[in-house]
Amino acid sequence: MQPPSVLVAWVGSTDLRAPAEENAVGVGPIAQAVAARNFDEIVLLSDFERSAVEPYLKWLRTRSSSEVRVEYRPLTGPTNFGEIYRHAVEALEGIVRAHGGAVRLVLHLSPGTPAMAAVWILVAKTRFPAELIESS
Repeated sequence: MQPPSVLVAWVGSTDLRAPAEENAVGVGPIAQAVAARNFDEIVLLSDFERSAVEPYLKWLRTRSSSEVRVEYRPLTGPTNFGEIYRHAVEALEGIVRAHGGAVRLVLHLSPGTPAMAAVWILVAKTRFPAELIESS
């Protein structure tokens, strides 16, 4: 039996715009990944206000049968590598722990800032073996 597949991504501004502006911005990188692949769980990290994320979550859940949850991770800035790294590691540790270590992590590079993508690459190549994906 395969371990569960968990997509982990930072929520980006294009993702948040997609429900209201799909004709202008498309569905956003997270919804693109969800449309292309099946995941057992989707864990989103966000430094946006809950009020900005909730409409997106409602919209995303209509596009996937996967369990979707958000971990709100405040940042002093979207390029603060130290904070991004700390939050990413904490989130991944929690996911691995919740699944008893048997989990296939899929880290999405496209949503969020370049600093967030860089941290995903770093943790995937060092502490948390993971598949890295991106979407246009």
